[in-house]
Amino acid sequence: MEDQHKTAEMSPAPQAVGELPALDPKGAARRRFTRAGLGAGGVILTLHSQPGMAAGSLATCASPSGFMSIKTASHNPANSCSNNRSHGYWKTHSSAWKSRTGTSPTTRFADVLAARGSYSGLKNFTLLEILEQPNPVKAIDRNNVAMQIVTALLNARSSAMSGIPSVLAEDKVVAIWDEFSLKGSYRPTGSATPWTGAQLAAYLETTFR
Repeated sequence: MEDQHKTAEMSPAPQAVGELPALDPKGAARRRFTRAGLGAGGVILTLHSQPGMAAGSLATCASPSGFMSIKTASHNPANSCSNNRSHGYWKTHSSAWKSRTGTSPTTRFADVLAARGSYSGLKNFTLLEILEQPNPVKAIDRNNVAMQIVTALLNARSSAMSGIPSVLAEDKVVAIWDEFSLKGSYRPTGSATPWTGAQLAAYLETTFR
């Protein structure tokens, strides 16, 4: 009885519900993308359940088609996310845009990306304003797709200037936006269920540091 009592004292107390470790920004982005993916037939859960895949290795530095085909750019030296930054970084470092991306913060949205359909109202806003999301922009860009597309565009240009090939080059960023702004959704591969705006924005966030 005494030995059993000592064993019970030495056993760690079970972790209380709700005491899970906090997620880092990448982990939080992966969780958002996973939740968004639940509405697309459970595709993301299927990917994460593949044997041999490290937890969280997907949804980090992967192209849309690579993500869906269980390939990550981190395993491909030709692609990288090491130079990519979040929209928060670019929003607060606008003085570095010209030297790092060759782009002025005052560049109009319509000068670099098509402003069409429900996003036509963004045409005269500057790229910095798209990131800052004042109320008129937020009313149009409800799912932050334009905000994350501008971020991806700046990252692509920054990578091009630094000589580091990005997982999303500028032509790919533009192609993603063109399809989404025309159709209201984006299909990562030919056979995949199209992503909604929320899913696309969440995916783009996974390519940022």
